[in-house]
Amino acid sequence: MAFTTTNPDDFHVPNDDFRSLFETHPSPMWVYDPVTLRFLIVNDAAHDLYGYSAEAFARMTVLDIRPATERERMVSAVQGRTDIERAERWTHLKASGEPFEVLTYGREVRFDGRNAILAIVQDRTEVNAARRQVTDARSLLDSIVDNLPVGVFVKDMEDDGRYVLFNRQSATIAEMPGREIVGKTDRVVFRDKTRFFREQDKRVLEEDITITFEEVIAKKGGGHRLLKTVKRALPASEGRPRRYLLGISQDVTEERAFEARLAHLAMHDALTGLPNRAAFADHIESHVAAATAQTPIALLYLDVDHFKLINDSKGHAAGDALLCQVARRLKMLLEEGDLVARLGGDEFAIVLKSGDCGRTGRFAEQLLAVLSAPFDLDGSNEHVTCSIGVALAPDHAGDADVLMRHADLALYAAKESGRSTYRFYETEMRLEVERRHQLIAELRDAVEKRQFELHYQPIVQAASGELAGFEALIRWHHPSRGLVAPMEFIPLAEETGLIVPIGEWVLREACRVAAGWPEHLKIAVNLSVCQFRHNTLLATVVSALGDSGLQAQRLEIEITESVFLADVEQSLPLLRALKELGLRIAIDDFGTGYSSFSYLRAFPFDKIKLDRSFVAGMESDPGNLAIIRAVAGIGSGFNAVTLAEGIETEEQLERLRREGFAEVQGYLLGKPMPQADAERMIEGDVPLRRARYR
Repeated sequence: MAFTTTNPDDFHVPNDDFRSLFETHPSPMWVYDPVTLRFLIVNDAAHDLYGYSAEAFARMTVLDIRPATERERMVSAVQGRTDIERAERWTHLKASGEPFEVLTYGREVRFDGRNAILAIVQDRTEVNAARRQVTDARSLLDSIVDNLPVGVFVKDMEDDGRYVLFNRQSATIAEMPGREIVGKTDRVVFRDKTRFFREQDKRVLEEDITITFEEVIAKKGGGHRLLKTVKRALPASEGRPRRYLLGISQDVTEERAFEARLAHLAMHDALTGLPNRAAFADHIESHVAAATAQTPIALLYLDVDHFKLINDSKGHAAGDALLCQVARRLKMLLEEGDLVARLGGDEFAIVLKSGDCGRTGRFAEQLLAVLSAPFDLDGSNEHVTCSIGVALAPDHAGDADVLMRHADLALYAAKESGRSTYRFYETEMRLEVERRHQLIAELRDAVEKRQFELHYQPIVQAASGELAGFEALIRWHHPSRGLVAPMEFIPLAEETGLIVPIGEWVLREACRVAAGWPEHLKIAVNLSVCQFRHNTLLATVVSALGDSGLQAQRLEIEITESVFLADVEQSLPLLRALKELGLRIAIDDFGTGYSSFSYLRAFPFDKIKLDRSFVAGMESDPGNLAIIRAVAGIGSGFNAVTLAEGIETEEQLERLRREGFAEVQGYLLGKPMPQADAERMIEGDVPLRRARYR
């Protein structure tokens, strides 16, 4: 077998060398007869690619490896030699019938002394697959970019900033079809913003920075939208200048509106819509700093008096409705530049921009008047009052925190003055608070160091003049102040909760001391409403009796009507449990409360103590005498012992004896005295009627 090319300049290759090179070449190839179209020789790579055996190829023509649609084209190509010396794309068939794309290169040669055509084949399957993969990836990327919820655009800055990409969302934002924008520049698309955009784009490219900006754009159908755009130059090949600019635009109208709502909620009260404590703090901080003698400001703290009663009696919905109505009335009084805020609960703050003393006083009077009108709560009229504390800047303080503390002190003073009023801050208020604070600290120290002692005031049988017992009254021996009266520290003890440990000490000490007295003498101990709220009271009483050995019937517990005002559902079971121990229960300061008779029906008190105010005025006020007689009758009717306090004259003593009071107590019969003096009285060393202690 001889093989030559048709070019006379080509050299001849020995048959054996050609066959070896041909058969082992990695590229599929064959030689075929251009007349018969039969295969003359096929190499191993072609066998492997097509799957035909050597015998099969020997029986086949080049048309057999082509689908019917390609055969006529093949015949024409052979006849016209159009695929010679050039690459041509074809679809071929494998032995399995699978079509695949190839690239063939034909060359005329001499084979065994006759003209033939050498065909070299390149399988395009992998190339096409890679190309399809690239195409699919590009298509996917195009689809992703086009369906992104944000606008994406790309400009070719070497081509006058012409748009080469403008995705669907960009078109939606611009309210123009994307196909009308691609290929155009800002001069055509956004005429009124061309200069602005070009300056931005130039900075992005030259400085290699990212620019973010927001702009308000008008919508064609009316209204506006807020657009946020980020621009960045795309990286270029090394050594080449940046050419393409990427832009991402997003409609942030709803996002900014939501942020505005969140910001509003963060600085406003959800119930009333007023500015809240945070907004108030920002406002007062800036305005106090700017306040001068010529441009003062006023801070008013306002509390709704007895708001808890509305909540408790009408429910929280009614309480909320009341607060909303209060807020509306407050806003009605404001002038431009003023602020009203809800600080929480029933507490409001008002800042008057022109807050001189005169205007502020008039404004406070207006507040009291406006809030005195009835409030409609679910069809019923409710009346409330308010307490107001006022502090001025810079007169009372040049610092916001100090001004707020001063307004709070003034508010406290207004409440202490009986509520439904207003008070301006005074230096004495701060001094009083500091004194109270110091006293509370010293009171805590007194509890730890046991600086208390009990004094004992005699209780006398009115008919016989015999000693019936003593009332235990606490005294505080302050290391530097001396003897501190109960009226000074007991209210503080109740406010701070210290009354619980103090009251327990009083109870235990009184029981311990009385246990050493004759058995016919009783000991009376006062219990506060705070002690009644404490769930350990019953156990404390049982423990005090057990530790001291005092018989229960010798212990008399005195309570006031405020115990029932606090929580009658809790108080009554506790009183019954105490009475079951054998204790005697007395109601103190009778006649000064609101519902004394209902309490007497609710619980069988052992004793009724008439308040000293009725005794003091009975000689001059017929009304007091009538009350004294009524109390005596009530005691008789309820089978309760009656005791009158505050006896200071012989006439008072005699009159109360005639009115039927069983027991009396007062300075005439004996002032509160230390334990030693009380025991001298018990022993008879000091005559009862002549005992005087100061």
